[in-house]
Amino acid sequence: MNRRDMLRVGGGLPAAAASLAGPSRAAQGTAGRKRVIVMGAGIAGLACGYELTRRGHEVMVLEASGRPGGHVRTFHDPFADSLYADIGAEHFYYPGYTQYWKYVQEFGLTPVPYPRRDHLVRFLEGQRFPEEELHSRKVLGKLGFSQKEVDFLAERPWAELPLLYLERYVDQVRDENNPFEPGLRPLDALSTRELLAREGASAASLRFFGGTGSALQTIWAAAVKKLRGTDLESKKLFRLKGGNQRMTDALAARLGQRVHLGSPVTAIAHGPSGVTVTYREFGQERKSEADHLVSCISLVMLRQLPVTPSWPETKAFVIREMPYYTRTRVVFQSRTRFWKKDGVSPNWVPPDPRLNELWSTAEEVNTPRGILLGGAQAGVSAAAALEAFRKLYPGPSADIEHAMVYDWSRDPWAGMCERTSYRPGELARFWPEAARPHGRIHFAGAYAAQMSWGQEAALESANRAAEEIGRV
Repeated sequence: MNRRDMLRVGGGLPAAAASLAGPSRAAQGTAGRKRVIVMGAGIAGLACGYELTRRGHEVMVLEASGRPGGHVRTFHDPFADSLYADIGAEHFYYPGYTQYWKYVQEFGLTPVPYPRRDHLVRFLEGQRFPEEELHSRKVLGKLGFSQKEVDFLAERPWAELPLLYLERYVDQVRDENNPFEPGLRPLDALSTRELLAREGASAASLRFFGGTGSALQTIWAAAVKKLRGTDLESKKLFRLKGGNQRMTDALAARLGQRVHLGSPVTAIAHGPSGVTVTYREFGQERKSEADHLVSCISLVMLRQLPVTPSWPETKAFVIREMPYYTRTRVVFQSRTRFWKKDGVSPNWVPPDPRLNELWSTAEEVNTPRGILLGGAQAGVSAAAALEAFRKLYPGPSADIEHAMVYDWSRDPWAGMCERTSYRPGELARFWPEAARPHGRIHFAGAYAAQMSWGQEAALESANRAAEEIGRV
């Protein structure tokens, strides 16, 4: 992305600077300075604290773990030659990540292209298919697709096949905050698989794309991307040079001593005039009162905290039932970037639970060594992931010299990654309630935004919560 593109993302340098500066004192009206506690110092909590601070509010960020950043985490050790690996948040893209790019510009961070979806290799029906082969009519026919599906995939990306049947519904969503157009609401009662089957999708389409979650949620997620001008599965990916943790490090540095590490919240009491938070710091119980609380922790953690008075059932349902997944991040350090010598794409979507995705990273580091990043189901060991790789890699030159995993499911505070699909019939129970404040308690995180997931969703919800508090 060149400077011209950067400025366009920010809406032009003067306009971007004005928006990033936050509202003026006059714009804040008579609401005045407020005391706000932010619970959680992941990317959402840090961004929310930062936005509140520059709006003139008094902020305290309570983080249970010993580090800020949450799921945005970059490992430099134990890798050689200044190599590194993002074991949490993987990438951002353009267009679609508007708020993220504004912070990239403001903090002077360096984005680098991340071709992790270029020349993608998929493993289907026990066979390895490079991206180019999945445009072959002969190959597609053998996989069992119907003629109109073959015609579609011959010209369009693999991931877009559901749009053959769903795009007419996607185009009916005109407001990314509201998926409940009158004609679409009944689709929440169906799973994606059921809707595709009703629309005439082949058995092959149902096998590869037939999800069990809400069909309307699938349509809504696709509509948000289309409204933002990005692809259903974007290839215009970027990461931060030196690791994506540089974003959360930049936010944390600007908050300074407002971030209290090793301070888990143990109870919340709230009323019409404010919130009282009980937490542990330096091993001792403390209490702090505030005008507002922003919860930026996963709902899996929030549902474990006693809250007085209890949540109303509409909010309790969201907190109790929000679905999440967790995973293991796999990292291979190699003696050489052997895949280049072998002419093999490192970008895979394997079927093995021991290794279900793979790509290369840190290629700008001046060393012959390489880093391959992957994912696996929770609980997979480094040895098992390496065994799966060796079974699947087709070339002769693999020279992996170190393998490690980070199992997020074992993280005591940030074990959940992203939310997954809602059950059919429940989208209206989750949205917009997930983003709606309850009294003086506000909510931010990737689950609380119309963007389906990722760092952008966390940042957008953080900014929304800061604006809500400013308006009270």
